[in-house]
Amino acid sequence: MPYIVVLICMMLIVVYRKFPLHHHEFSFDRKSLVLWIPIAAIITYLLNNKLGLGGVFSAGIVGTIGSFLTIINPKSDYLKQLAGPIYCGAFIGMTSLNFEYVYLMIITAGIFTALLFFATKSLFVGVGGKLGTLAFIGVLLSMLLFKLIFG
Repeated sequence: MPYIVVLICMMLIVVYRKFPLHHHEFSFDRKSLVLWIPIAAIITYLLNNKLGLGGVFSAGIVGTIGSFLTIINPKSDYLKQLAGPIYCGAFIGMTSLNFEYVYLMIITAGIFTALLFFATKSLFVGVGGKLGTLAFIGVLLSMLLFKLIFG
């Protein structure tokens, strides 16, 4: 067992040196991309809770549609970058909250997540789970805010 742990650690060091986890240049040229996070969150929430499709299936539909938007104009750099924010927003919409201000809470979570997405755009490139983690943090921050405001 210790040999396996040492082997895994050595492989991680090699991968870390060969594949950088972040870029040194910051590409914030498409600020409007993050606007799609709250939009995708609302659409996923409606599919999940109003149509009863379930969270995973609803997120899958929205994420798949977001990935196929490049068919509209394959040369568009904007559409090529749109799938990530849409899928990130789909994670937010997987929630099953049911209270009076749920749409405002989802939009707030989308805004928090959009800010986090914008701030970490060039960090942890290629690391799995980044979009879901950002969505989770955005939902937690908005739930905390709503708990402080509405009790």
